[in-house]
Order: sequence, then structure tokens, then C-alpha cells
Amino acid sequence: MSQKLMPRLGSAIASTILSLFSAVSLVGVDTAQAAFLTYNFQAEGGGGSGFFKVDNSSLTGIDFEGIAVSEGRLDTYLTISKDYYNLAGAIALFDQGEFLGLQASGGESSISIIPDESGAPYAQYETSASWRMENNGSFSLFSGEKYVTTIIFSTGEGIVDRSTPPVNYAPVSYTLVDTAAEPVPEPLTAGAAALALAGLSWLKHKKKMAV
Repeated sequence: MSQKLMPRLGSAIASTILSLFSAVSLVGVDTAQAAFLTYNFQAEGGGGSGFFKVDNSSLTGIDFEGIAVSEGRLDTYLTISKDYYNLAGAIALFDQGEFLGLQASGGESSISIIPDESGAPYAQYETSASWRMENNGSFSLFSGEKYVTTIIFSTGEGIVDRSTPPVNYAPVSYTLVDTAAEPVPEPLTAGAAALALAGLSWLKHKKKMAV
């Protein structure tokens, strides 16, 4: 290879490496924008309250998207044996990158048999609780109920007790309380910078040899 072509080759290599460095730097900026979002929420009508966390790194901001919740809980009276409902795996809904609300559901039930004075089965009590969070257009809504079904064995009669008032389509409000940024991939950026510096050093060296 001629001495005249060496500086041109070195310049081309350096330019290519610097372009790579710029591209990797831009990737780092995009990654830095990703965050772990923490929301608090409150359902009206006594439905309950709680929080959840979601990682928005996969969010594209295009059309309608759903991201699984990594951690969260719902505190509500609609429980039987649970202290609260675990919201991990629920879906956080976004439209054009804007948060809409949570899509989740749950419930539990228990059955107990009550004996009469002789010890024979008298009645069966089934306690059930269920709830749901959904979105209706631009509104986030909560619904749920808790009731007891009593079956009298001697007559076969079933009695449903809904003395606890249900919650029907109560609005849910959300508050963003924390935005923890994801770490930027420093090794990639540093590596690209090292390559660029190495290319420039090689170019300077070849220029000195050509003089």
C-alpha cells in the first residue's frame, strides 16, 4: 500500500469508529430515558387503594400497549383470608406512551359447614369476593362485591346475603410518585470511545511516519 493512501485509510477508519461511538452514545441516551415507574392509586366508593411498579423500557410510544406490573398490591375490604391482593402480573395500559390505567382482576372464596344441635350438617356457608379494574375509553374503573351464600341442608334452600354493598364502576385515580431511571450501559459507551481514540492515535502515528 502506498504512503499516500495510508493517511486516507486511517482517516476513514477513524471516521467510521467515531460514527460508531456516536451511534452507541445515542443508544445510551434512549436507555437512560427508560425508568421504573411507581404509581399510587385510589378507587372511589370504598373499593380500595394500593400501588404498583412497572418498567417502561419496552414502551415504544406507538399505538396501544400493555406492560406487565413487576410489583404491586391492592388493599380492599373485598378479601376473605387474604390481607391484600398481589398485583404482580397485572397489565399497565398505555396509549401513545401515555398511561391509561391498570387492567387486573382477582377474588377468593371459602366454604364452611355448620352442624346443628345433634352434630349433623345443618347449613353450608360459601363466602365469595371478586373485583376487577378495567378501562372504558379514557376512564379507569373499579368494580367488586363480597357476599355469603347459605344453603340449608334440610330444605335445600339457598339464601344469598349481599349485606356488604358492592362497588360498581367506581372511578380510579392514579398518582405517579417515583421515577427511578434504569442504568445507562456504560461499558458499551466507554468501549466505543476507546476504539475512537485508538483510531485517532493510529492516524497521527502514520502521519508522522509519512513526513
